[in-house]
Amino acid sequence: MLPEKKRLSAADIAAQAALELPDRQMMLVTIVVTNVLNNLSIDVDVKNNNVAVQVCAVVQALNTILLPGADLDCQVLQK
Repeated sequence: MLPEKKRLSAADIAAQAALELPDRQMMLVTIVVTNVLNNLSIDVDVKNNNVAVQVCAVVQALNTILLPGADLDCQVLQK
């Protein structure tokens, strides 16, 4: 048999404490896209690692599918 749940009183609820957490500082990540043939590069700063990985995935897809001769390189660097 399941035990019956005890109802919280107003005093029990008032005794609860809630603490506010400080803002998280996100690490800044730099995406470096380089055209190896021309030695030109673009640096893009983002705060989300998932965005950085998705951008590099698109660059690699462009390099292999749409622009096979462009010879693009993408790196994610942590600052």
